[in-house]
Amino acid sequence: MIKNNLLQEALEMSDDSLTVVNWGNIKDKYTPQINSNQNILLINFPQKWDGKFLLTLLEKVHHSDHEIYLFIEEKEDKREFVKKKMRICDLEDITKSLPLIGLFIPAAREKVSMLDFQELVAHLRSSEGCPWDRQQTHQSLRPNLLEESYEVLNAIDNQDSQGMCEEFGDLLLQIVLHAQIASESQTFNLEDVITGIQKKLIYRHPHIFGDITVSGADEVIKNWEVLKAQERKANHKEQRILRSVPTSMPALSLAQAYQKRAARVGFDWKTIDPVKQKIYEELNEVDSASDEQARAREFGDVLFAVVNLIRWYGFDAESLLREASARFAQRFEYIEECVEKQGKTFAEFSLAELDAFWDEAKKRSS
Repeated sequence: MIKNNLLQEALEMSDDSLTVVNWGNIKDKYTPQINSNQNILLINFPQKWDGKFLLTLLEKVHHSDHEIYLFIEEKEDKREFVKKKMRICDLEDITKSLPLIGLFIPAAREKVSMLDFQELVAHLRSSEGCPWDRQQTHQSLRPNLLEESYEVLNAIDNQDSQGMCEEFGDLLLQIVLHAQIASESQTFNLEDVITGIQKKLIYRHPHIFGDITVSGADEVIKNWEVLKAQERKANHKEQRILRSVPTSMPALSLAQAYQKRAARVGFDWKTIDPVKQKIYEELNEVDSASDEQARAREFGDVLFAVVNLIRWYGFDAESLLREASARFAQRFEYIEECVEKQGKTFAEFSLAELDAFWDEAKKRSS
């Protein structure tokens, strides 16, 4: 039961915009059920509460030096509570037996919530918004979605945390835009998107949310395929395992996706040796091809076999080739620099001399 004077105090501190949250509703959650741009009043703490847990919880929402206010019960001097100001990081040092009756967390005005972002996108799409945004359709935004996805992958490959944060934002914009466009025609909205994926995840994790027991990750993957097949049947979708893989994917990714799907239902070798042997077999077929058309087909089989070996080692073929291409470009640019420094052209160097520059580049990048 929240005390009126506690509520009044919190309202005055929050400019009358306040969200009241019961401690019991967040104590067992894996992610905080609060937003950083809300004024929050936490109430109904137990007699013994875990300051370290509260610290960890709030640090998922705010910076550790964000200031908060503790409302502590005080009966000795006839006051109902006293207000204590501190930083989130100081919570760990607070005794668990402290008679806490409320915790006020002021909003961080520089942060925005998902609802705020949806409002911004809806504004841009409105009659009072941006002409360019209003003109967009699912089809017109398709190139943007693809480009932003690649930019996310580039940031991941470069292990660029700041870049990832920015590029994930750009990718999120595309998703929210598509959801907003759909909501305007009453097809679906962002909540439908989130609800759908949540239901799917719960359904496909019966070992977490049901009574299924699994021995490890491999069995999880096998169950996943069985559950997906049941979903396809229930939704009257195409039952063929590989047909749900988008054929517009890059060729290496498409090959690896096909191989993964087939392996999940047991169509895979038991050991890695025949996987390696398949590469040599396909190379021999390149040499013995009867004509150029057959040779081209065999080269495709060689690439497919190499991708399969990469999958067996647990790597992503598309990422590995992208990284190898980046290394080649970097080293080749070093060769260009060496040629330019000597005031010559490539034609004036032998292959052996260019190879020497290449070896230097490898040493510099190792």
